Amino acid sequence: MSSKASDQEPTGALFKAGKIIDILADNNGIGPAEVAAVSGIPRSSAYRILDGLVQVGLVKVNQDDTYSLSLSWLDLSDVARSSLTEWPKAYDLLAELTTLTGQTSFLTVISGFETVCVECAQGQSFDALILRPGGTLPFFAGAAGRVCLAYSDEQIQEDYLQQAPFEGYNENSLVTSDALCADIKQIQKRGFAISNEDITIGVASIGVPIFSQSNGRVVGALSTGGFVDAMMPRCEELAGQLKVYVNRLGAGRPLDSISE
Repeated sequence: MSSKASDQEPTGALFKAGKIIDILADNNGIGPAEVAAVSGIPRSSAYRILDGLVQVGLVKVNQDDTYSLSLSWLDLSDVARSSLTEWPKAYDLLAELTTLTGQTSFLTVISGFETVCVECAQGQSFDALILRPGGTLPFFAGAAGRVCLAYSDEQIQEDYLQQAPFEGYNENSLVTSDALCADIKQIQKRGFAISNEDITIGVASIGVPIFSQSNGRVVGALSTGGFVDAMMPRCEELAGQLKVYVNRLGAGRPLDSISE
């Protein structure tokens, strides 16, 4: 076996395990054959990865031989949240923002070419939203992902867009390089991203970037989401409120400086 192949195999296995975990997060109690079909992973590999996840306690086998995520994820979630020393009062601020807007508020951070939700405060339309703490969304989808893409380094943008076209969630998803390039320019011009039914029909979200104090790079996003009729008429208002709360998080420089 070549050195190159051996270097790539662990990464490939982790990627497949990540896909399976995402599927289990969206489908509580799913059979191994369906996991393989949904993930596109060969059935033998899917079985092997599921067994491995069971052995380390991250997945459990149900009485009907389906698989679900174990309660260990609750402990991991608590540890992850407590380690977010950059935002020690994140939930309190999100809850305050949700009370102010009436909509669900999300704090997400960048992981590779995805955004990971690390905290949220439930608003009126929470059940209609697919994102939950620990859940991920790609850069091309949703306000948080697209605002993070828009303020990422040009090299990161170029590397990501080379993977286009992406498999969208519906006909409103921006999946081509041209569409995303145009979106990046628009986001940078107005200072926030608008997700208008590009993930879930009937749902919209607004997102603003969060920058690192140490190097000025985008590290995540603060966003708010809800039913489209309640969100779209208030885009500017909601974006302004999000910018205020980003500054109050204490992790980023003032949003007004990003266009200077």
